[in-house]
Amino acid sequence: MAHVLVRKDLKELAKLYDYISMCTHCGNCKYFYEYGPAENLATASCPQGDKFMFDAYLGSRGKNSIAKGLLSGKLELNQSLIHILYTCTTCGACQQMCETDVKPYILRIIETLRYEALKAGLQPPGAIPRWSAHIKVERNPYMEKHVDRTAWIPSDIKNKLPKKAQYLYFVGCTASYRQKNIALATLRLLLKLGVDVTISEDEWCCGSPLFRTGQWDLAKEFAEHNAQLLDKHGAEAIITTCAGCYRTLVRDYQQDPPEGYKDLLGNIFNAKVLHTMHLIEEMLRKGEIEFEGSLDKVVTYHDPCHLGRHCEVYDPPRNVLKAIPGVKLVEMRRSRQYSYCCAAGGGVRGAYPEYSLSVAADRVREAESTGAEILACVCPFCWRNFTDAINNIGSKMKMMDITEILVDLVKEKRK
Repeated sequence: MAHVLVRKDLKELAKLYDYISMCTHCGNCKYFYEYGPAENLATASCPQGDKFMFDAYLGSRGKNSIAKGLLSGKLELNQSLIHILYTCTTCGACQQMCETDVKPYILRIIETLRYEALKAGLQPPGAIPRWSAHIKVERNPYMEKHVDRTAWIPSDIKNKLPKKAQYLYFVGCTASYRQKNIALATLRLLLKLGVDVTISEDEWCCGSPLFRTGQWDLAKEFAEHNAQLLDKHGAEAIITTCAGCYRTLVRDYQQDPPEGYKDLLGNIFNAKVLHTMHLIEEMLRKGEIEFEGSLDKVVTYHDPCHLGRHCEVYDPPRNVLKAIPGVKLVEMRRSRQYSYCCAAGGGVRGAYPEYSLSVAADRVREAESTGAEILACVCPFCWRNFTDAINNIGSKMKMMDITEILVDLVKEKRK
């Protein structure tokens, strides 16, 4: 298909013209639907569309229409488009439902629209400009000091961590600065299980918030820095408990478009990356984990978009939960590839916090409908948004990362 363009200045978007043109505007991207012998699923899939309703917000066809309009010169790239572009959580629900050849490029198109908007000088919404300025200096989006990145580690543990180890635990900004409970539970769990692991004091933000919001030049700088950490610590692989970090390190750093940004980064990183659940699942399979307690609770599990739809990691967290004595795992109506987004990602929590929390509250109510006592997850960002939503609506649901469940129940390995 030939490139028929008017706006020649939108160079990155122009590269995707052929794929943008493959959208048939059928509307399949608007809703989850699945027909089976036992139960049919037909429900809301897009948090953005469910809240704002207009077609430009609902699914991916509206974004493709905007992209095509910009390239043809029928639309102008102006500030009025910012709300449409940045209320998208980039959850990938629309991509899951697409049945045309544009499918694998949908998220890249949305992120490219944001890149072009920033390049044109448009102002990103909410707190994005503030944390974007801070991250350039302190290497995290939380307005914290870089020197405090490992301050959550108790001194008795920190002093014993080796400089080099088999595994490098890439903690991530959210767990390092906000959900320290998850970072500490993860580290204690790994050490309790005898895993040879260390942590880098020179870890920077993985760059996920930069990739997602269209700040690609800065994201490249962060990726190039983090790509050197593995060799620096003599590690064979990276472990992370953050779904966003996992997606970024596996896809954005290492894969070609449309899944990753190897076209932007080059061949800077070729490494084994495990989510914590991968390692725990494997250790369970080998019989290397013993339990010395029982949970005796009904648990439902939320699939983080970055780990689930983006990286197709569905079974390891569930297999780990099922192995925990006393756990009764129940599924929400929307789960696995049909999971409903918590609405923290894609820059939405920082840009539009009230909208973000209202979506999270919808998901908490869905979790409540299962009869579960615990809402489990494996993403510090989801944990934060759900915890705030639980508090906002007065829910009795308890939010827990799976590492928090495990750390008190597994038996410590003898040295």
